[in-house]
Amino acid sequence: MGKKGSSGRWMSEHLNDEYVKRSQKEGYRSRAVYKLTEIIEKDKFITRGSRVLDLGAAPGGWSQIAIKLVGKTGQVIASDILEIEPITGGGFFTR
Repeated sequence: MGKKGSSGRWMSEHLNDEYVKRSQKEGYRSRAVYKLTEIIEKDKFITRGSRVLDLGAAPGGWSQIAIKLVGKTGQVIASDILEIEPITGGGFFTR
């Protein structure tokens, strides 16, 4: 069975999305990093030294942000049933 036209439209819209382009340019794994950054700026719930558990972490965009924020004194554990490529700077990844 072939793909429906809606899949092609979604892919086209996705690839032309400004946040998708921005995330690729800035080296993030997903456009979702901008939503997490917005939430963190508002509520300040991840700080240096925090311990973060990222469930359903693939492809790892939120973990990228969390690793930067917690610093060397914090810890990020990312887990997903999908494989997650290690992120430079730390973190523990499980499948």
